[in-house]
Amino acid sequence: MKLTSGSDLATFALKTLYNMLRYDTSNSFITADRFETLLPVLLDLISLPDITHLSPALAQLPVAANSDRLWKQYNFQLLNLSKSLLPAVRQNVVAVYKEFVVKLGQDYSVLLPDSLPFIAERLEDSDPIVEERTHLVVKAIEDITGESIDQYL
Repeated sequence: MKLTSGSDLATFALKTLYNMLRYDTSNSFITADRFETLLPVLLDLISLPDITHLSPALAQLPVAANSDRLWKQYNFQLLNLSKSLLPAVRQNVVAVYKEFVVKLGQDYSVLLPDSLPFIAERLEDSDPIVEERTHLVVKAIEDITGESIDQYL
């Protein structure tokens, strides 16, 4: 495979990381140290205009970590980025967050209480795309939990 640009290299690296995370069935690759090393690097990329290859890897990272503590750390750090002044960053955060919620499935319920204030804030976002994507997050959460969360927002 011949890489022609830095962008090709980044795409290849993100796809490789995603596949490593996805197929790590023994949960041995992502240790707490590796998680804490990778997370800030990947979160720094959230401001890129195209997160097509970042999103799957970033959403799979906490799933591969398989730890409530690391899920909470990830949840907090990602949702804090949703306070960015840049609408594109907020759009990317909400898109990644939805993917994370779906991948985590039933296990997501332990994160719900900490997430509700951030979700409520994004439901009233000044950017209509962020608001629309946040409604999709709420729908995904409700599909997973089987309950409406409107009363908590």
